[in-house]
Amino acid sequence: MDMKDNIRPGRSSSLIFYVLLSLLGAAIGVYVYINKPPVDIKITNAFVYSILFYSIFKIADYFFSKLYIEKEKIAIPKLIHDIVTAIIYAIALFAILKIQFGIDLTPIITTSAVFSMVIGLALQDTLTNLIAGVVLHIENPFRINDWIRVKDIDGKVIEINWRTTKLLTRDNDYLVIPNGNIVKDTILSVNYPTPYHVISLYVGVDYDTPPNKVKQVIASVCLKTHALQNPPPEVRLIKYNDSSIEYEIRLWINDYGLKPTISSIIMTKLWYAFKRENIKIPYPIRDVYCHPVTSADTNEESEQKNLAVQRIEFFSVFPEDVQKEIASLLTQKHYGKGESIFEEGDEGDSFYVIRRGRVSVTVGGTEVAVLKRGDFFGEISLFTGGIRTASVTAKEDALILALDKDSFSKVIMENESAVESISAIITRREIENEQLAQKISEQALSEEQLNAQFASKKSKIFLKIREFFNLS
Repeated sequence: MDMKDNIRPGRSSSLIFYVLLSLLGAAIGVYVYINKPPVDIKITNAFVYSILFYSIFKIADYFFSKLYIEKEKIAIPKLIHDIVTAIIYAIALFAILKIQFGIDLTPIITTSAVFSMVIGLALQDTLTNLIAGVVLHIENPFRINDWIRVKDIDGKVIEINWRTTKLLTRDNDYLVIPNGNIVKDTILSVNYPTPYHVISLYVGVDYDTPPNKVKQVIASVCLKTHALQNPPPEVRLIKYNDSSIEYEIRLWINDYGLKPTISSIIMTKLWYAFKRENIKIPYPIRDVYCHPVTSADTNEESEQKNLAVQRIEFFSVFPEDVQKEIASLLTQKHYGKGESIFEEGDEGDSFYVIRRGRVSVTVGGTEVAVLKRGDFFGEISLFTGGIRTASVTAKEDALILALDKDSFSKVIMENESAVESISAIITRREIENEQLAQKISEQALSEEQLNAQFASKKSKIFLKIREFFNLS
């Protein structure tokens, strides 16, 4: 908080006004001195002196602020400036009254003990708050726009004046606190000495999941939020509870006002991440009731997976019994709205089928497609381990069926003859995508050129698949 922000004398229009005012006062004084009009000369002189003193003081204040305070970048709180100004005005008033009218207020103020006691008692709270305000400005424990906590209330400082400090709470309420109370109470300033603040969150996980896996999943979620990456998030195992292992999550943010929002984002994403990784958040142990999974539930889920596999051209080259085996290898993964499934340029070996919800496909930051239930993506990476050529993000809560290389390897090894057909399908899809992206239809290739292109690409993809799955 500096002089420029508080007293604001730096307007050229104000300077011109005070110069003109001083000239007016001088002109009135000269006129009275020369013409001696039939008016009370003491009142006129007092008026002229008041105008001259006020305008000259304002001009001096302006130049002092511009040429010294701002140049040297010295911080002078507004309260201190106002107090000094008030004292100078009071001295000038006493001087004018004594010189022009012979009125000396000093003995009255210094000798009237009763008057002083009455004023002191009447203004006790006001003076306490005033002195506390001076202390706050001198010590400067917090500044405008800083977040502080007073008696378990968080608020952003929006004003510090003579008597009170005003906060804007998280509920958008206006909290006015007397400066005397602030000086007496313990104040937590989250912006001092640095604007960085630690958020601590706690989550319980079942005993069946290895702690290192839990820590890895939590850290990856934190790094994809608004939390700072340097210093990195910390995940600590802190307690073994009756039904869960408790972890503490510590991460840094640079805007304390976003603490509830970031906390909510992280806890929401953790639910989806835990679901995908089959990490369970245990319920409190009370009475245990075992609900048996009926064959109808199992059959319905299996039927949905079978239908998903049958609709996909890549898997149609396998016999029906192998298709059912592939369906049994599909795992369910939950993604929340806005969560990234994978990013452009990532390495991958997984294939995905949308069972519920929609996802957005973007290339270079531009959305190129929206996929819905029954659509699939990631087949190139599954069969060849190729780098992801697009980013895929959930547009809404989505349930995705996933198949990775480790699960699919056995199927490929036992059905090597299918590699030839899969290579042809992938090649055709790649050529179609290239034609669509590059608009090759306007420069139509001959049938011979298309066949040569198809054969070349198919051969390369065939070799990639065999190499990726270590087929001899």
